[in-house]
Amino acid sequence: MATRRRTPARTPRTAASATRRSSRPARRSPRAPWTEPTRCFELRDGAYYLTEDEAYDLYRALAEATTGVPLDATPEVRTVIGLRGAYPGTFTWHGNAPDLFNDTLALLWIDGDGAAHVREFPAGLDTGAYAYDTMLSLRPNMRYHHTCGWHQDTYNALHMGDDAYRVRDDANSNGHWDGDRNGWLPPATPLDFDREGSAHNIHLACVDGPLGAVRVGMWSAGCQVLAGMADWTEFIMSAWTEEGDGVDYFLLDARDLAPEIFEPCAERDGSHRCPFLVDALPFSAAGDTAISEESAFDLYNCSAADESGPEDVYLLLLDASGTLTVTVEAAAPADVDVHLLDGDDELACLARGDTELTYDITPGRPRSTFDLSPSRTARRRSRR
Repeated sequence: MATRRRTPARTPRTAASATRRSSRPARRSPRAPWTEPTRCFELRDGAYYLTEDEAYDLYRALAEATTGVPLDATPEVRTVIGLRGAYPGTFTWHGNAPDLFNDTLALLWIDGDGAAHVREFPAGLDTGAYAYDTMLSLRPNMRYHHTCGWHQDTYNALHMGDDAYRVRDDANSNGHWDGDRNGWLPPATPLDFDREGSAHNIHLACVDGPLGAVRVGMWSAGCQVLAGMADWTEFIMSAWTEEGDGVDYFLLDARDLAPEIFEPCAERDGSHRCPFLVDALPFSAAGDTAISEESAFDLYNCSAADESGPEDVYLLLLDASGTLTVTVEAAAPADVDVHLLDGDDELACLARGDTELTYDITPGRPRSTFDLSPSRTARRRSRR
């Protein structure tokens, strides 16, 4: 969508004069302004009181470890982190019922004096359930590039700076992708499909009512939205610096947060819990799948082949699109197949090959498994 070509004052223009419905806010998030010395966070192993500095470090570590992209900690540069499927202050998947403001947006920055700042808001990070012509949600576990700009040429918001990216179209407008896990799995019906997306801004949803009951509805065809004027004003007044300034947006799925942040791996052993890390491309490795103790995936959705033998798992952290080629070299009589997955799920297979696969990959957190067919002995592999 077009960006208005005029320069506002340093204070952004809010949506109060531009909304078409009542601007009475929904219940304000109690976690937005940080006024207390510590705040309670429900981590995977229990509840902890964290200072604002500690909360900043936690969110930063989650974004960097889950995506592999370093957070820009330059003073006064803003970063937004979205947690799909987790309430503010929590990091565990809650089911992500559709059409609700049941996700989290966290705004982070370091000020000129070196102090860390965190603001947390309930938000809707999926499409609303509304019959727009196109309803398409962002894929998680990657960084998007936004700017301080405009929403629909009406009020200041965080404007999507990326031109095109892969999304899943919720064509039946029911507020979620059918038959999949956040876009990983093939849709159960032909209604949902992959396509290119654009203009996923972060903006206001002008709704009234309790957060647990108010609906996203018409306020999002895939944009990231905050509920009510109070939270929106707090967010944009803190996020805005100058028109055109960049703001990185890390969208994470609560189920896929890097587990080592909560429970570090003793070593990366090629398991699903602690996969081998592909930290740069080209990449190669050698090993023996026959001695792997991991055998969780037996049948992938991309093939009817029996893959009930042991497997090794590799994790890729990608911040760019391109053509990915994965090859395997195995000494006879070993039969090792290679699979590319869009997540840690055997039904999330994007491509498969007996000795090689090629796939047009997009940013994210894909995995590659080298799976030994049953009744075979050993193999040696390399991948690039």
